[in-house]
Amino acid sequence: MHKQTSWWPLRPGWTIAILVLGFLVLTELITRLGLVPAIIVAPPTKVAQALWHIVASGEVFPDFWRTTWEVIVSVLLAIAVGVPIGFGLWRAPLIGRVLEPYLVGTYAMPLVLFYPFLLVAFGLGAVPIIIIAASMGVIPVILNSWAAFREVPDIYFRVSHSFRCTGVRRFRRVIFPAAAPMIFAGFKLCLIYSFVGVIVMEFMIGNIGLGFRVAYDYDGFKIDEMYAYVTIIIALAAVVTTILTRTETRIRRETDDA
Repeated sequence: MHKQTSWWPLRPGWTIAILVLGFLVLTELITRLGLVPAIIVAPPTKVAQALWHIVASGEVFPDFWRTTWEVIVSVLLAIAVGVPIGFGLWRAPLIGRVLEPYLVGTYAMPLVLFYPFLLVAFGLGAVPIIIIAASMGVIPVILNSWAAFREVPDIYFRVSHSFRCTGVRRFRRVIFPAAAPMIFAGFKLCLIYSFVGVIVMEFMIGNIGLGFRVAYDYDGFKIDEMYAYVTIIIALAAVVTTILTRTETRIRRETDDA
């Protein structure tokens, strides 16, 4: 048999880099030629200059660290609440069947609508932002964890029981490794929703943070700086996603070795 080879000679990483570079060059051309108003899209070179300025001057770091720890706290809170609930729904299937429609309905609900109540209760600051972001991220964690535990084959339980592997040991060595792929898929969704929640809430009610800076520069018609902060937000999301993916790979490797 002949080994099939792709007609495209470059690796996926290089392909993505070429596509991004081509997009930046195209954006530079259409903005410099005036085909798109500068108030809508800024030339990438000017965005790069603004990005260098806010990083070199240290202006970005207070907002960067505020958004970073709000996202981290929101994700950790959603995971700490969501995984035990998903496990409990798996252990109590009747309650799970009763609550499933409400969980799915809440998943589709824009929870940012409840921020006025949180402002009354907690005032301005990080607390309402974290609560909204964690609330947006906890539902996918619950649903994915619940589904992951339900998908563990019965044969795993019978074999672990025959080896007298029960309780916490069975959960750590059998149940969790088997459910890990779907659970971590829920973690990734949690990261996406929590990150969006933090940025949106900072945009709406924040007085510090990357989302606040985007709104502030937009209102002040500082389009170059606005896109510079948008670039930082995209980079932060990519870094956090990469860390979560590598953590998943490491945990699965350690559990497989165990």
